[in-house]
Amino acid sequence: MGTMIAYDYRNVKAKGLNKEQVIDEEKLKSYFFDEDFENLALLDKINLNYTFLDVSLLYPGCGADIFFPLIYLEKLFPTITKAKLIFVDSEDNLGLIKTVLDEVGVSFSEKDDYLSFYWKEKLITLHFFTSPIEDYLPNLENFSIYFEKAFRIMRDRIPNYEKKIYSKLNKGGVIISDTGFEEMNLSTVAVPLELSSYGEMIIGIKEEK
Repeated sequence: MGTMIAYDYRNVKAKGLNKEQVIDEEKLKSYFFDEDFENLALLDKINLNYTFLDVSLLYPGCGADIFFPLIYLEKLFPTITKAKLIFVDSEDNLGLIKTVLDEVGVSFSEKDDYLSFYWKEKLITLHFFTSPIEDYLPNLENFSIYFEKAFRIMRDRIPNYEKKIYSKLNKGGVIISDTGFEEMNLSTVAVPLELSSYGEMIIGIKEEK
């Protein structure tokens, strides 16, 4: 799996938006285990035919993981020009996220309660909420994409969790999860199971009639 991944907090100041920035790919790779990084190439084989330009993405239990959802957006949703990321975690990891963005060469602006930055020419706004997801869900607005990774133990204790998530997902929205959601009304696409540590990877589109 490679060496241990270290997140060393620094007090990073906002430097503003920079669409011309160059990502330090070697530094980016250091924030992944070797196998996980190699498996990201499997995303290139998936075609969602997704044509929306502006999306919102919910990521519960995100920790300090900013790069997995960014790379999924980059590879699976090439038409997107803007994305609002809604990160929810019981721990405040925004400082660590700012640190790792700076480490790989991503310049960001900070205003009120969100960050803005470019990722491969996509304009990203990141809203971080420090809260258990079950407390945040009742006030959550509908969203376009649900992203879940290594969250099964936490969400299994929340009654009707998948139904609650599904009810907030826009029609035509996409669920990307490394476990669950088999009972939801989703049009699934073929996806390599290597992308999930549980061997249960699912990518599905909500198609309500």
